[in-house]
Amino acid sequence: MAEVAERGLPNDPEVMRRLLSAAGADVPLPGLHRIIERLREREASLTDTARAEWTRARGSAHVALAKRSSRLALYDMREALEAAKRPLPVEFLAALSMNGDASCLEAIAAAHGQAVDAWWRRHLADTFRAIVSRERLTARHAVMKKIQKRWGALP
Repeated sequence: MAEVAERGLPNDPEVMRRLLSAAGADVPLPGLHRIIERLREREASLTDTARAEWTRARGSAHVALAKRSSRLALYDMREALEAAKRPLPVEFLAALSMNGDASCLEAIAAAHGQAVDAWWRRHLADTFRAIVSRERLTARHAVMKKIQKRWGALP
């Protein structure tokens, strides 16, 4: 896996996902961060059809970081939510549920407000609640007030 961070990505996103699942815990955190950046670059160069599987691989890299309690690439998950035109792979939601913080809540609320897919809305709400619970946020926190004012309460 360290070679992937230094040399380059495999040509198959499924191979990348399997590598991350098998050895993600052994890769140094900066290496995982480089992998996320390279996956994002690869996605940007592809058509929508090919991009989806690489996005899923990037989500798997985020899960590997989250399992190690690293918030190193939370900015990437927030940006992915903000830019998403369709539901992101479940790996993004899993990583956010495990390790997202208050800085992710506005992006989740915005995605929830724009979502038309019932599955996506439900899982965004679940992820939002998981973060609020884990971070012990109340309605009195500034981010919660801002979200309530702009988007209303999430179900």
